[in-house]
Amino acid sequence: MILKKNLIVLLSLLFLCVSCTAETGSTVEEAIEESTPQARMAGYIRELTGEEMAGRRVGTPGEAQAALYLAKHLRYLGVKPAGEGGTYFQAFTIGEIVPLQVEQRMTLRHYSGGKKVISENVLGVIPGKSEDVVIISAHYDHLGRVNNKLYPGANDNASGVALVMELAAALCEISPRYTILLAFWGGEEAGLLGSSYYANNLTIPAEKIKCIINLDSIGNLKTDKRLLGWKSSEDPFSGQYINELIKAGWEINWEDTVRHSSDHLSFAKRGIPGFTLLSPQWLKDNHTPDDTIDIINFRLLAEIMDDLKKILI
Repeated sequence: MILKKNLIVLLSLLFLCVSCTAETGSTVEEAIEESTPQARMAGYIRELTGEEMAGRRVGTPGEAQAALYLAKHLRYLGVKPAGEGGTYFQAFTIGEIVPLQVEQRMTLRHYSGGKKVISENVLGVIPGKSEDVVIISAHYDHLGRVNNKLYPGANDNASGVALVMELAAALCEISPRYTILLAFWGGEEAGLLGSSYYANNLTIPAEKIKCIINLDSIGNLKTDKRLLGWKSSEDPFSGQYINELIKAGWEINWEDTVRHSSDHLSFAKRGIPGFTLLSPQWLKDNHTPDDTIDIINFRLLAEIMDDLKKILI
């Protein structure tokens, strides 16, 4: 516990230093003040998939740098911190992370023993007309470097992160219907570690959380406006968002699978409903070095962002 508290203090100090530098150097402003949502989301994905963040593997300096990057942007947008100690961060301890090839895809395995490392969830809140809370989330980690090959994770899941960040910018300008908790999960690739930790260590009362909308590997959409969906249960609250997306022209194929899941599952185990939206082509180039910004369909990414914004305000 002392180690985690010390890490949060260290992250906060680093964050303040980086933020002050960015404000004088206009790095953040240049990224956010791009002229279109497509250009802004491309900027987020380029940064997150760059060499400096080294694939964002959980517990590494690359993932920590990505966490600082996201917190810096939330601060610039005016999103309030919702982590621990008045920060944007919620740190958690994990065990050893080992890469493992499964067929044509690289994966990560988490072993509770061995050397301990630290990861962080990045959390911010946008007050709404109601104090009831809707979580909008995406995991920001990926696989890192394996055998000197960079796994950039543009679709998985820099695309979801970029979409959530662009939603944040839009919702900060117009008070949303419900209070929005923006959550960027660490450690998803090693077994939903960040969202599981948050679901068991909530920073807001559980009774206020009405549902979670999670976005994962949603960037390589095609022109037919089809989505893949994973959900744990039917409920009227999250169902209203699903219906409004369908009215906006999106077709959602709900897949019942035990082989794959995403961060909504961590909340289902706590009785909090919700769903994950993905591209039906999410497995193409997934967990390979070919998951680069070139496969992202920015026009459709901007379109679903705009439709999500409309149903949240």
